[in-house]
Amino acid sequence: MKRKSCLFLVLVINFAFGQNDTDMLLNQSKTYQNKALWFNFMPQYNQDSSRYYFNKAIHGLNENKIDHLEQLGNIYMDMIIYSTSNDQLELNAQTGWKFVSKLPDAVDRYRILKFDYLALWAILIKIDVIGQKESLELFTKALDYLKSKENKDVQARISMYKGVFHYKYGIKDELEMAHQYLLKSYNYYKTHPSNKNNWHFFTTNLFLTSFHTDKNNDSVSYYVANLKSIVKDYPTPYAYSWYYSKVGRELITYPQTGKDSISPAQYAEGKSNIMKSIEIIETYNKDTSIYPYCFGLLADLNLNDKKYDSAIAYYKKSREFHLEHKNAKPAIDILLYIGKAYEKKGDLINALKYKEQFYSELLDFERETNERSLRENELKADLSKQNEELGQKHLQQQLFIVALIIGSLLLGLVYRNYRLKRKSGFELEKTNNELKDKNNLLDIRNAENELLLKEIHHRVKNNLELVKSLIALQSAQLEDSATKDAMIASQNRVQSMGIIHQKLYQGENLGSIEMKDYFLNLGEGILDTFNADDKVKIECAMDRLELDVDTAVPIGLIVNELLTNALKYAFPENASGNILISLSKSNPETLTLKVVDNGIGKTAGLAPKGTGFGSQLIKLLTQQLNGEMMEKNQNGTSVLFHFKLNTAA
Repeated sequence: MKRKSCLFLVLVINFAFGQNDTDMLLNQSKTYQNKALWFNFMPQYNQDSSRYYFNKAIHGLNENKIDHLEQLGNIYMDMIIYSTSNDQLELNAQTGWKFVSKLPDAVDRYRILKFDYLALWAILIKIDVIGQKESLELFTKALDYLKSKENKDVQARISMYKGVFHYKYGIKDELEMAHQYLLKSYNYYKTHPSNKNNWHFFTTNLFLTSFHTDKNNDSVSYYVANLKSIVKDYPTPYAYSWYYSKVGRELITYPQTGKDSISPAQYAEGKSNIMKSIEIIETYNKDTSIYPYCFGLLADLNLNDKKYDSAIAYYKKSREFHLEHKNAKPAIDILLYIGKAYEKKGDLINALKYKEQFYSELLDFERETNERSLRENELKADLSKQNEELGQKHLQQQLFIVALIIGSLLLGLVYRNYRLKRKSGFELEKTNNELKDKNNLLDIRNAENELLLKEIHHRVKNNLELVKSLIALQSAQLEDSATKDAMIASQNRVQSMGIIHQKLYQGENLGSIEMKDYFLNLGEGILDTFNADDKVKIECAMDRLELDVDTAVPIGLIVNELLTNALKYAFPENASGNILISLSKSNPETLTLKVVDNGIGKTAGLAPKGTGFGSQLIKLLTQQLNGEMMEKNQNGTSVLFHFKLNTAA
């Protein structure tokens, strides 16, 4: 709460005293940012100039100013989108997040900027360069910033990010889900064209093209035609090289409508488009995954023309660049194509060598990354089947030799036993693979359920924040001090519940709350409400203790009331003092809570101040937890509670 207050205070001060200077710095930064973007488009494309102006756009911005932090976040997002160097991507993303994370969530556009930034980081860097686990964690974190309802433009971006993420994550059962997300995004951008959405619309069409590849040639042609119209307004080398490579791939793969085969002229046109893509990459920058993709297409062309040596050379070059870009899975797949090329050439020794290398690297890849793709599970089954067939042939040879020695009768017996064991092993392996697939799908569902539960707690916390803000707004308009005090007390009660839900979605355990940390946060918020940070100190003399939500909420409300009463009545005329909170389990069935202050205490016979609602609430909550309360007034006030956990209502 203190952090948010400080950020809003900075915003007010900037507006009141430094508006002209801030506008000048921001306008200058945006001018340099636009210049950097201009150098990312053809024909004036120049990455050195782009980096130079991006750096100038960053220079001079003050990270202590809210509007400067927002501008820094937008600059680093552009640097991620338009960068062609994998070496700096992760570092730039981490640096930019240091600025973006400081923006207050209370402002919608800052909250959406945080989502955009983390989602972009997840789909462009984490999932391609770092790993799937890290990308899932980051994407989950991005979704935490969303509300139940966003405007249509934001919803379109959310759908685009979700579609790309599910497609890249590679779960076979979720590809159709990815397709539906991409279609939803596509339909919005198709009817709402805007230069600011060019990158989103291009990305949506690109992945829709990939989804339909080898499934629906008409759909591929449709989305490739869209790419052609988009690149006119988005003339980046990245966009043009992908467009020409996709056109080339379609021309060398499928005959034209009404034709039974691909004509030499169509092959030539396909090759021309692939070469255009390579020319753009080599002219502007080779550091992109399109480069090895294009060499793979050239290899396919040469293989079709029976130029086996050239095809093998291009396949090897494609694998070399995939490895250079740390694209492990495509690099492994290329080994199989090399093996097939050697097989068609008639070089069976090299064909077997590369196929064995393919299966070996594929197994290592699956073991290291623990991929959850059903496609990869099928590859494992293929590999297992091939190994069994090779083993079978080897054993058959051995059995044949034994049969020559001991006779056909013994051979039949041994072979029969072998077949039974093989069948049993195959059934066992099939069962294990099915269990593994189900476990993988269960992991995915568990992650989705955990994400949903976190989102629920996050939304509850946001709604409680909204209620608190509405109460604060109403109390600011009240003149009667007693009514105003009652409204402030209600704010604190709402805040005590809101902190619990915040701890739930931020913590590792979604079913319980660590109470010591919760009490410290609650006390800090109440001290801030009464502006008593300098005169009263709240301490928690207790060990780490976790409680379930149903127990933590009423205890939090009880402590909230006791702290509020102490700050209002125990330390008059700016007197200083201490408040001690302790919570422990004296036995597995009993919970003991103690709140002690060294204030002036209560005067015997004197009627209590206030409305008495707080005292009534404490009694009701104590009854709810089947507890008892004892109060002492000696050198301050001490309140002791014993709650019976096993019989709580």
